[in-house]
Amino acid sequence: MAGRWAGDMRFLLYLNTIAIVWLAGALVQLYEGAPLPGHKPPAVVVAEAPAIVEPAAPEPVAPALTPEEMAALSLPFPNPARLSGAAAETAPAEAAAAPLVILTEGDYPPFNYRDETGELRGFDMEIAAELCERLGTVCRYETRSWDELLPALRRGEGDAVIASMRIPSQGRESAAGEGVIFSHGYYSTPGRFAARRNNVPPAATPAALAGRRIGVQAGSAHQAFAQKRFPAAELVVFANPAEAKMALDKGEIDLVFADRNALLRWILAKEGACCRLVGPDYADPAYFGEGAGIVLRAGNEALRDRINAALASLVSDGTYARISARHFSANIF
Repeated sequence: MAGRWAGDMRFLLYLNTIAIVWLAGALVQLYEGAPLPGHKPPAVVVAEAPAIVEPAAPEPVAPALTPEEMAALSLPFPNPARLSGAAAETAPAEAAAAPLVILTEGDYPPFNYRDETGELRGFDMEIAAELCERLGTVCRYETRSWDELLPALRRGEGDAVIASMRIPSQGRESAAGEGVIFSHGYYSTPGRFAARRNNVPPAATPAALAGRRIGVQAGSAHQAFAQKRFPAAELVVFANPAEAKMALDKGEIDLVFADRNALLRWILAKEGACCRLVGPDYADPAYFGEGAGIVLRAGNEALRDRINAALASLVSDGTYARISARHFSANIF
């Protein structure tokens, strides 16, 4: 009986051992890869793999330059805009710009005339030289008689006429005719009074000049203007302005009414020391025009516009006033 009981106990222990082994295997499968309940896993530190650094390629060593290559590097780099092909040596040489041909009379002092050496001088010529410089062009000057200036321009013998030519204006006939255009005026041409220094009227108004003897050139715009604006004055007509100025110097008349610029030049000279200008400028375009302009062929508006811009800069920076003062002691713009 005791032996049988001992055998049963051994059998039970064997079964318990098998059960414990089976239960442990199940628990391992259930919690595989996960922390056990109530257990905090230790921190895991992952070490980064060291970066693999490629060895740097060696710097290329430039070969030594020959003397010919060194000389080539010292030449200026060609402007691509000037090259018609791939190589600089195939580019054509840039043609020199043709000079601008300026026509003038050369016989109208102080505006344009030849000095004792034959050189062209005068106000017109100084203005022309300044304009050419600002246009960035070389100018060549040629003279023609007054009657030939515009025909020569139309024939293409010149590019512009700078010869104190009046700008056509409404109410005044123009000698220019067809086929030409004018720049803006480069000087004005108003009328003005001159009187002896010891007999200056109190004012140059119609009332103040009533009964005064005024010398004018026969058939001139100055005569027509004086007749209309100063009807109470006594007009004395002369064949030319020179005769009228001589009569004023002698006291035979009280005033001369003539071109302001010519009077300015006269009073600067010895023969005009007797007299001075009085009153304001009278610049009615119907009588005295829009001033003197530069004449170009019709169709050459681009050059005219460039000349107008250059003239404006000449006036704005004071150059014009300095040129004018040398010839007239005043600004005649």
